[in-house]
Amino acid sequence: MPRRVRWWRPGRSPLRRRSDVIEAWTVLVVGVVLCVGAPTAGAVAGVVAHRDGVAVARAERSERHRVAAVLTVNAPPAVPVADGTVHLYRVPARWTSSDGTRRTGDALVPGGSRRGDRVAVWLDARGLVTEAPLDAGGVALRVAGAAAAAAAGTALTALIGLRAVRAVLNRRRMAAWDDEWRRIGPEWGSRRT
Repeated sequence: MPRRVRWWRPGRSPLRRRSDVIEAWTVLVVGVVLCVGAPTAGAVAGVVAHRDGVAVARAERSERHRVAAVLTVNAPPAVPVADGTVHLYRVPARWTSSDGTRRTGDALVPGGSRRGDRVAVWLDARGLVTEAPLDAGGVALRVAGAAAAAAAGTALTALIGLRAVRAVLNRRRMAAWDDEWRRIGPEWGSRRT
């Protein structure tokens, strides 16, 4: 009759210790967490982050509005950047608010912008300069970050747990070995060949 092969834990053996069985079950559980739990945690975190990001984007779009502003001074010269991005500077600008009052504040503009250039400025409900509302790219970035962090955190927690269980089991194995050696060692030392 063929013998069944147990690939994930030791079979019946007189050398099998209870700690071997505990370690085998722990490895199995950690494997399931890594293969199923971590991706699930990432997906759930991504769904929650998407829902929250969309709500934040809607709220920001309803609270913020864009006005045309005119720069009152020149921006510093454009600095070439190796990756092709454009460096933005805070430059004083003026605009007319929705109630007709003239306001001033800083606008984020690319280097090399000149006095008199028209730029877009985002204002909050109080009329203060703020950032542009969250867009689809910002929501996607939040989703990716939350999903990756949740999946990595779950995997890391599982691996740290496995390491801790193995450390405890190894400490117990060594203590048992020391006890056995204290009991049997003197018998070996007294025999001479």
